Amino acid sequence: MGKDVQGITHDVMKFFDAKDAVAKEAVKDPNKKYSSATSQAMSTVMQLHELNKAEEELKWHFINQGQSALWQQIVQERNSIVQRRKTQEILDQKAAKNRKKEIDEAITMGLCILVAAAIFALIGWGLIALKGK
Repeated sequence: MGKDVQGITHDVMKFFDAKDAVAKEAVKDPNKKYSSATSQAMSTVMQLHELNKAEEELKWHFINQGQSALWQQIVQERNSIVQRRKTQEILDQKAAKNRKKEIDEAITMGLCILVAAAIFALIGWGLIALKGK
């Protein structure tokens, strides 16, 4: 890591993108077939361990370049972004749930109206049939 901090900015961004992608896949990759839960756990933990080790090396690179404050800002901003994304995800889930509820209620109301119309039609048809006799 002989480059200065400004020279590796693009590489650092790619590292964090890759770390997030690997961390997400390690936790929820349904395509991977493991013979046991233990082997899946081992794979997940080892991948995350390697990523954390690489992040620690990156942190020390920043510190050794005299950029520890910059590293702290990066970590703080990352945590803030993660929190905002989690909050937005929760809001999106609630909105989807509410939307589904509204659709279900609209369908139920439509069916009730249809049944009521059918009942009125049958009553009307019955009254017409009785007057015709």
